[in-house]
Amino acid sequence: LGRTVRNLWDVQKTLEQRWEKHAIASERAKNALDSMKDETEVRWTDVVDFVEQIDKERRRKIQKRSKHLVHDDGEVQRLLAAHHPQTCTLTWGAAVEVIQNVLQVFPYLPNGSSESQQKGHTESSVHQPLMERAKGTTYEEKVQSILESSGKDTSSKRKMRYEENIVKKRKTAEEDKAFYDHKLQQGGSNV
Repeated sequence: LGRTVRNLWDVQKTLEQRWEKHAIASERAKNALDSMKDETEVRWTDVVDFVEQIDKERRRKIQKRSKHLVHDDGEVQRLLAAHHPQTCTLTWGAAVEVIQNVLQVFPYLPNGSSESQQKGHTESSVHQPLMERAKGTTYEEKVQSILESSGKDTSSKRKMRYEENIVKKRKTAEEDKAFYDHKLQQGGSNV
């Protein structure tokens, strides 16, 4: 088997110490989060400003990606009005719930959730996950991936940019000949 009891014992001790250290750090972080949620209060107007700013950024990104005008139908305002507290301040825990319910964003992906169900705040709904992007190690493979995935909404802009660049780069036979003649005149090939 190639393993001695002494080596396994040492590895066992090391891993248990590491686990204990991380378990304690995890509990400390959880206590800090719980304390912050329960003891910190924020103004309702600040929560509304934050939600509106995130919503505006999201709509701007969607509009930039799709090149379609994205209207705010007042849905965010209606949801905020439905969550309006009785007082002008609320606990941070309640504010986080409002942000999650209105924007459907989270500061992190909760355990057991998939990316298609929930998005974190820094990962907006227009984010294209890494594994869904055009793939390939060579230029040709990447171009092929862009062309194959052109049926999806997320890559249509990329395909359009690729096609625009191809059109810009096309040269006539005369332009090609003039370029190579100029390079021949310059020399430097040691042939």
